[in-house]
Amino acid sequence: MYTYSKKILFSDIDQGARMSLAGIMNALQDCVNINSESIGKGIDYLLKTRRTWFAINWYIEINRYPKMFEDVLVKTWPYDFTSSMGYRNVIIEDETGQVIVAADSIWTLVDLDSGRPIRITEEDSAGYDLEEKYSIENPGRKIKLPKEFQLLDTVSVKKSDIDYNGHMSNGKYIQLADEYIPVESHPGKIRVEYKSQSRYGELLEIYKAAEEDKTIIKIQGKEDGSVKAVVELS
Repeated sequence: MYTYSKKILFSDIDQGARMSLAGIMNALQDCVNINSESIGKGIDYLLKTRRTWFAINWYIEINRYPKMFEDVLVKTWPYDFTSSMGYRNVIIEDETGQVIVAADSIWTLVDLDSGRPIRITEEDSAGYDLEEKYSIENPGRKIKLPKEFQLLDTVSVKKSDIDYNGHMSNGKYIQLADEYIPVESHPGKIRVEYKSQSRYGELLEIYKAAEEDKTIIKIQGKEDGSVKAVVELS
């Protein structure tokens, strides 16, 4: 297990002085990335070997949104590797040890030059200590799409959206989806299915559908119609 301590600061919060969805996602991703760096398999290693990990699914349960200046612990560990997938939990604990955010994620290893998934070898998983899966029930990698969506907006992928892989960062999709739900809304469950990459300058169409107690945001390439990601918030 890898653990790092974090104080919730001004840049992490929303208008209610609580950690924003973007702030939560950044903390989860940072913990995963620091874990890889700590075993010598961070950005430099991945760029040198021309392979990288792509998230294909996140499922996040938020029991409580931490407040500004609160001290928390962010913890992560992988619990399984197959030849094609890696499975990882990330949690955020408050000062009392209470789990206030829990996440399950699924990853695939991708060749940086071809952009295609590749087989996960023992070398790729070496150094990551497997631990028992956290008691969170991921509803599944695939999000069922409703028949009808409403087109809300068209946006361009900005320079600030791009990560070291050269495509739109995973957390930016959640941040983008959050823009199209009511400002007073604080979802307790977030599912994300990543389907294809978004590049700098690409135009994205934002579609929204409401189903009972959940909102589904579909992010789609304007030019080719390819679905980039689907975000479900409830």
